[in-house]
Amino acid sequence: MDLAPFLGPTAFVDAEHPSITALCRSLELDGLSPGDRAVRIAEHVRASVAYQFAAKRTREEYLASRVLADGRGFCVQKAVLACALGRAAGVPSAIVLCDMRDASLPPHVTAALGTDVMFHHGINAFFVDDRWWRVDASLTPEVLGKKDVEVLPFATSADCLLPPSRKDGRPHAEYQRFHGTYADLPFEPMLMAFATGYARADIPALRRMGIGG
Repeated sequence: MDLAPFLGPTAFVDAEHPSITALCRSLELDGLSPGDRAVRIAEHVRASVAYQFAAKRTREEYLASRVLADGRGFCVQKAVLACALGRAAGVPSAIVLCDMRDASLPPHVTAALGTDVMFHHGINAFFVDDRWWRVDASLTPEVLGKKDVEVLPFATSADCLLPPSRKDGRPHAEYQRFHGTYADLPFEPMLMAFATGYARADIPALRRMGIGG
């Protein structure tokens, strides 16, 4: 597999932006193995970039450097940032889009969305030890705590996705379909998937909740 497209900057994954490279230096990645670098980056994005459950519709809002400057974002934005940091650290990194059912959504949110499936949910893949390792760093420990979901440590021995169950055994996350592993964010197809998946959404209700774009 040609890993070159997953090592350099792209339109959204601006891995050579000064703010991205400066953050990589601050994470003290020198001397770590590629796997340990990827783990540290995923841990930082999960814990230090606030999760914002809100629709974003402009290209600029998905730039990795913009997400870093804002200090917050929803799953796809956080995945773009983690991808840029991975490449800045010399680890082949990709964006993965999938459909994930979130059984922990409050009923009023599910009703407003018209579904409990997060269409084109954004996670990451890092190429470590001759294979792609998938990791979901979207939700902060604080958000996971509010959902009564265990904060699992990241390790490259296996894919690290959101737990399927909450602490009390109730269902949480179900990854239903993986759409692809991307060198750059497929922005227009993603927006089309949002429009199709959330065609039954109550936009005024979402806007009242601060979710609608």
